[in-house]
Amino acid sequence: MFKKTKLITLSLSLSLVLAACGGATEEEAAPEETVDEGTSEEIVDFEIVPEEGAELLLWSDGDQQLEWAQLMAEKFEAEYGVPVQVEEVNQEEAPERLATDGPQGLAGDVFASTHDRIGRAISAGLVLENFFPEEYEAEFMDAAITATSFDGELFGYPSGIETYALYYNADLVEQAPETMEELFEVANELTEGNQYGFMMEPANLYFIYGFLGGYGAYVFGDEGTNPTEIGLNNEGAVQGMENVFNRLRDEITPGMAAEDITYDVRTALFEEGNLAFDINGPWAVRGYEDAGVNFEVAPLPLLGNGENPTSFSGTRGFYVNAYTEYPDAASLLAQFITNEENLLLSYEITGALPPRLALVEHEDIQSNPISVVS
Repeated sequence: MFKKTKLITLSLSLSLVLAACGGATEEEAAPEETVDEGTSEEIVDFEIVPEEGAELLLWSDGDQQLEWAQLMAEKFEAEYGVPVQVEEVNQEEAPERLATDGPQGLAGDVFASTHDRIGRAISAGLVLENFFPEEYEAEFMDAAITATSFDGELFGYPSGIETYALYYNADLVEQAPETMEELFEVANELTEGNQYGFMMEPANLYFIYGFLGGYGAYVFGDEGTNPTEIGLNNEGAVQGMENVFNRLRDEITPGMAAEDITYDVRTALFEEGNLAFDINGPWAVRGYEDAGVNFEVAPLPLLGNGENPTSFSGTRGFYVNAYTEYPDAASLLAQFITNEENLLLSYEITGALPPRLALVEHEDIQSNPISVVS
């Protein structure tokens, strides 16, 4: 059982309304009392417990995420006596399925989603707010809280935060380049036949943005809050294209059409040992390990202006379906699977970096060079 603290404001105006509803005459009304502003907030503790007869459906991504979710379902039932069925639903597709399956009672009571896919579902009223905002705001990274909030209200239960870094084949490269200039020099020497030194998807803004932003480009103005001001056609964006992507096209992958360079193509080349440098995220680690690649991970190299690339970050989280018959049980499940113990288990099973502040310095994470770089 978890306790939730709410602040209930007792206003003078509310007191007067209640008195008026009681029907007292002007002569009978109690004399007006001065409200002490220092005591106008009362702390009320109450317990959140699962509804009687609750049964839950949890939507989870596949592979290791599904393995972890099934373990969470077993642990939650053992602790609360609430059965949890786990169904594999891609976190990219979950919000769209919620819109169609939710009203029919077919959607997961709790589901996983990435922060960049959940906004429409929240704005449509399909997601319940986080039951424990004070706890999460105090114990999670600010970036994870911001990413899972909407109009100042927290909706998500963050479970992972990630960005990308430079992966390199240690059988082809002795050490990681510190600058993009060094990377291009080494990549030029290694590009021959079916072997490539470096490859990126020119049409994938998620990956290329860091090399534009490092020169001063930006997506939206006012620190990402003004969608009417777009900074992808300014001088910085032009410099990024000229200094990185034009060189990549002309020097490393000449003759290759942009549509031929996809995520699957470059990932396959790296797994085959035919790509020296790849920019990817922690989700690629398991595949590279299974392929037997001898690889290392390093920070993204410095740009020609001496600045670091400004990579995007992504936040994974769990959300509660607004159509659930069991909002208390569902919210407890979302909280349970994102507690400290279970997010550490998630890291051990899936490799997803937990956004809980208490886990950032955990020895298991700090001793993993991939996690530290990412």
